[in-house]
Amino acid sequence: MKTYYSHVKRYRLNKKRFLTVCIVAAVLLLAIIILTTPLISPAQYRIENIAPSRLGVYFDVEKDQGVLWYYLSAIDNAEGISDDKVSFDRSSKIALYLRGAQDHDQVLEQIRSYNDNRAFLKQVAGELKRFEHIDMVYRDKVFPLADGYEYSFDDGFGGRRTYGGERKHEGIDIMCDKGVPLVAVCDGKVEQKGWLELGGWRIGIRGEDAIYYYYAHLIRYEPNIKRGSHVKKGQVIGYAGDSGYGEEGTSGKFLPHLHFGMYEDDKAINPYPFLKTWEEEKISISQ
Repeated sequence: MKTYYSHVKRYRLNKKRFLTVCIVAAVLLLAIIILTTPLISPAQYRIENIAPSRLGVYFDVEKDQGVLWYYLSAIDNAEGISDDKVSFDRSSKIALYLRGAQDHDQVLEQIRSYNDNRAFLKQVAGELKRFEHIDMVYRDKVFPLADGYEYSFDDGFGGRRTYGGERKHEGIDIMCDKGVPLVAVCDGKVEQKGWLELGGWRIGIRGEDAIYYYYAHLIRYEPNIKRGSHVKKGQVIGYAGDSGYGEEGTSGKFLPHLHFGMYEDDKAINPYPFLKTWEEEKISISQ
């Protein structure tokens, strides 16, 4: 009896090759998971979820009353207080009930004298757990320049810009003299460095808080600052200038200043309330 498939080769599994393929596939899968996983937990509030004016009030009351800002925000959220109802006076009065509170349990205990409704207290307890990310951005930072600067809320974030097409301004312009040293607001890693038509000589730093800090219009960089460099809070990274709005090397199209931007999940957020708080922590630099 003839066998018609006797000429077919028998293939054996190459275990070494199979193991290599499995390892490569696992690494690729892990890379995809890392790249597609949000840097910030979905349970946490984003900065974009809270109006800049509202954050500014809470930050000011914390400085004035010594009560953590997010205790006040948690209470307002639980009560459904709209942005236009949040004020320094209102938050200061609520802060009086929270003086000395050291943790969430103490907040809930002390706030009973303000409102002891069970549903309200439960809502506050849930809110208190959602501010860790924003508080990490707010706390333990320094201002990106030393002295000799000015900036404002009214002519900053969201303003109209036309160079390069109709667009909105995605940062705060801090006016200063050319050559003023610029510093890292926190520990982080340099992700971008080099020329952009709109930003001129720029640096982008990914902070340990997952925020991308963008410095634009530099006149020059501090030596040894490269892509991939790790920087420390307060470290000089470059010097303010007037570069940008043209081909590489263009300058003089506007007054010297630092364009300072903050990006959360690649979306521009308003740096103003944070800058106002960080002004109390400035680095003294000998130029």
